[in-house]
Amino acid sequence: MKIFLAMVTARQVEGDMVWIKVEKAHVQASEIDTYIKANVGRYLESFNSEFGPVQCECTRGVMEVELEGIEERGENDTTT
Repeated sequence: MKIFLAMVTARQVEGDMVWIKVEKAHVQASEIDTYIKANVGRYLESFNSEFGPVQCECTRGVMEVELEGIEERGENDTTT
C-alpha cells in the first residue's frame, strides 16, 4: 500500500543543521496535495536545538512511501 506524507525540510540559515518533520500522512495523494496547496511551501522558522534557537529556511513537500505489513482492504470488506 502506498501512503503520501506532507513533510517539512528545515535547513539552518547559517550552518549545517537539518530537520525533517512529517506533518501529515494519508493514503490518497489528493488529500496531501490539497494540504500542501493550502499551506505555504517556503518559509522561515526558528527551531530549538541544544545550542538554542536556530533560524531555518523551511520547504514543505510530498513524499510517497510504500507501507508494508498492512493488507489492503476492498471497499466492500466489512471485517475488522
